[in-house]
Amino acid sequence: MAKLNREALAHYLDTSFKGVDESAEWEIIGDDIEEMSVELNPDTETTKTILGQTKTKDNGYEPTMDADPFYADPDKKLYPKLRDIALGQLKGDDCKTLMLEVIIEDTEADNHLAYVQEVMVKPQSYGGDTAGLNIPFQVSFNGARTKGYVTAASLATKPTFTKGEIPSSLSE
Repeated sequence: MAKLNREALAHYLDTSFKGVDESAEWEIIGDDIEEMSVELNPDTETTKTILGQTKTKDNGYEPTMDADPFYADPDKKLYPKLRDIALGQLKGDDCKTLMLEVIIEDTEADNHLAYVQEVMVKPQSYGGDTAGLNIPFQVSFNGARTKGYVTAASLATKPTFTKGEIPSSLSE
């Protein structure tokens, strides 16, 4: 198998900001972005005991993702919410939504591995240069991840997330 291209990993935000995956209005993020990664920010503490042993405490991860640039486009469903959060300097529950992450490892597969998680969306600034009105934002993961899958057919229109393991193919 050849290495995966970057477009194999897709990130969607629920533009309804309701926090319920059954009614999510997913919009893919990545227009105008040349590089975007989830920074896992592992939280570990290493200490050395008086016996000369090294002990590592693993506190998990504090993942974040920066979306920069995000050019203001009134045709994008995410734009009005980002505008309101930035200009209104909103905080807390007003910034919570869901993120859907999908990885397409086999373009011929009927279903693709996906995760849904509550996130906080926080614009980092607004303004920019002559390229356009930019509202770059940070996504901070918040709460438990739910593993599941999306159907390949749904990715063309509205991703449909189903909790659980990917069903095995009938042709196997």
